Amino acid sequence: MRDYLLDTQMIRYWYDTECPEHTAVVGNVRALRKLAASAEHQPRLRASVITLGEIEFGHRVQPEDHATEQAAYLGFVNEQLPNCLGLTEDAVTAYGELRARLFNKYAPGEKRKPKMRPEQLPDPISSIHLQIQENDLWLCAQAVGHELVLVTNDAMKPIMNIAEGMTPPLRVQDWTMLGAVTRQ
Repeated sequence: MRDYLLDTQMIRYWYDTECPEHTAVVGNVRALRKLAASAEHQPRLRASVITLGEIEFGHRVQPEDHATEQAAYLGFVNEQLPNCLGLTEDAVTAYGELRARLFNKYAPGEKRKPKMRPEQLPDPISSIHLQIQENDLWLCAQAVGHELVLVTNDAMKPIMNIAEGMTPPLRVQDWTMLGAVTRQ
């Protein structure tokens, strides 16, 4: 079985008992752990350094009177997802391929001029024209580069379209619906 890379929202749903997605995510975590009990490879739930950065940002923009709740959330993240996934050369290579595929399919014609330098292709091209946030693109690259299943409920249609046929493939599951965990 493969390891699973959870995005920021999925971790929040897992933690936050008040959100409507909580029950489904917890059910899928349990289902994975049950499947894992009989598997030769015990799949790990992972968090990316990018996800941890998003969580840290969220805490830093909250009022200071939320320190207790933030500490509890970070404790949960560290306990449940102790295997932080850093950026590696495999993820960097996958990022380049995914971003090029998105760019070639979705960028406006005037942006696809020959001999443009990478710094002339600013981040807004990713989020507006390429229809994906830069951090989500990095998470997809990590999932491809490490052959993980990305667990998210973000709209991934454009990137799933362009990732078709990649080796290794981009695998995505949405755990906000019960029964979403499958053996991969």
